[in-house]
Amino acid sequence: MQKFLSSFHTALDYLEKATYAVVILLAGLLLFNTTLGMFFDHFVGESIPWTEEVNTLLFIWVALLGAGVIARYGGHIGVDTITERFSSPVQYGFKVLHALLALVVVWVMVQYGTQLARFVGKSQSSLYLDINMSWYYFAVPVAGLILGIFSIAYVLPDPRKKELNAQPD
Repeated sequence: MQKFLSSFHTALDYLEKATYAVVILLAGLLLFNTTLGMFFDHFVGESIPWTEEVNTLLFIWVALLGAGVIARYGGHIGVDTITERFSSPVQYGFKVLHALLALVVVWVMVQYGTQLARFVGKSQSSLYLDINMSWYYFAVPVAGLILGIFSIAYVLPDPRKKELNAQPD
């Protein structure tokens, strides 16, 4: 079991780094696109009509992918000042409850996000870029999968570390 957990967390390290790389790339493109739009608007005197669409698309992906990654460290819904007052087994119970609630949200994101992306993709495209709107909506199920994987990892101990993440005795 220790070897499996170690391999699982090692694979998650790679997934986390890859997701961070994508988020950094998209955030850089978001910054560049915003700067380009502001430059044209203020110095050239004409705004680029598609910059807002591109910014919206990039921001959706950056926000949702980033939210998925921080789940690995319990970075969502938490009241640490209250839970820290309990014993280690109770704290671990809160971690499990947190992960279970997150998995319910993940199921909704993946199930209905995929349906929405497919439905919208059949009939809608963006105004200026004329790209399929499913590119906007597929961020929801993709981020949901990442959120789910990292929510599970949040409660599983990492044998590569000396402490087992407040695992009960």
